[in-house]
Amino acid sequence: MTNRLRLLLISALGILIVATNGQERTRHTAAGVREQASEQAAVGAVSVAPPLPIRAPYPFAVGEKLTYEFSFSRFPLTGKLGELELSVVRPEAVQDAVQAMASKLRPPEGGQTCQTTGWPPSLAFQARAQTRGFLPALLGVEVRNDYLSIVDAADLGLLYNQRTLRSRRREQLQITCHERPAATRTILEGDGAMASPVNARTLPARHWTTDLQTFWYVLRTQPLRPGATIPMVLTEDHRVYDIPVTVTPEVETITTRAGRFRAHKLDLKAYESGFTRYQGTFYLWLSTDAARLPVRVRFKARGVTVTGELVHYTVIRQRTADTTPVCPKPSHVLASAAVSPAP
Repeated sequence: MTNRLRLLLISALGILIVATNGQERTRHTAAGVREQASEQAAVGAVSVAPPLPIRAPYPFAVGEKLTYEFSFSRFPLTGKLGELELSVVRPEAVQDAVQAMASKLRPPEGGQTCQTTGWPPSLAFQARAQTRGFLPALLGVEVRNDYLSIVDAADLGLLYNQRTLRSRRREQLQITCHERPAATRTILEGDGAMASPVNARTLPARHWTTDLQTFWYVLRTQPLRPGATIPMVLTEDHRVYDIPVTVTPEVETITTRAGRFRAHKLDLKAYESGFTRYQGTFYLWLSTDAARLPVRVRFKARGVTVTGELVHYTVIRQRTADTTPVCPKPSHVLASAAVSPAP
C-alpha cells in the first residue's frame, strides 16, 4: 500500500477530500501556464463574490446532529474507513473550548494575536472524525480529530475555526481567525505537547468564505435548481479554493442506515486559485425535503472510491408537510419549529 493511499485514507476521514485530493499542482511549463490560464477563466466564470443569497431561517438549527460512516474501495481492498459526526451548537456552549485553545496557542511576544471575542451574533459547528475498521488498522492509520467553527449568523461567513488533530504519535493544534473587513486571516499552530514555539502567520483571505465544516451547511441554504451552478469558496490553511457546485438534473432515491431519501445529486469541482487542475469526480446528494440533509458523498480518483453515508441523525421537525424522508429512521427528531424550508 503506497504512502499516497495512506494519506488519502487520513484525508478522507478528516473531511479533507475537497481540499487535498484529486488535484495536482500544475508544472511551470508553457503547457502548464496555458492550462492554468484556462482554469482561471473557467473558475472566474462562476466565482461570483460572496456572500451568496443566504437568509435566515436556515434548514438547520442548534441541536442538529449528523453521523456518517465512511467506506473505502480500491481493488482488491474494501471496507469501513471511519466515522464523522457533525453538530450545530450554541456559541456560548463552546467558549470554554475556545479560551482553552487560546491559552495553549499563545503567539510569540509581539506576534500577531487572534481575536476570540467580540464577534457579531453567531452560530457554532463542531465536527469529530475518527478511524474505525479493518483497513485503518491494517495501514496503521489512527485519526481522532476535533473541529470547531464559528460563523456570522447573518450570512454564515467564517469568523473563527480551531482544530485538534490526533494521530498515534502526535497531536497538532491550530486556530484561524478571519478578519473579514480586512480580508486577512491569522493562523496559530503548535503541537499538543507544546514542545516547540507557536507558529503565527497572517495571510490574505476572502471577505467571505467557508471552511470544511461549514461548507456543507452553507450549501444546504441554496436553491437547488437543475443546471444551476453555485459558486462556493473554501479556505483551508494557506489555500483558498473556488468550488463551483453544479446541480445536476438527477434526483435519486438514496437508502442508508438512517432511512430512505429522495435527493438532489450535486457535482463539485475544486480549484486552488487557478494553480491546480481538478481530477476525479466528487458528488454530494442533498435530500429534497426542507432539511436538505447531506445523505451521501462520494469521491472517485485513480481507482479509489471513498463514500460517506448518513447513518444517524437528530434534526428539527419542520412545520411543512414535505419535510420527512420517504422512510425516516432517525434516532431522535426534535419537536420544534425553529427553522423553515430554505428558499
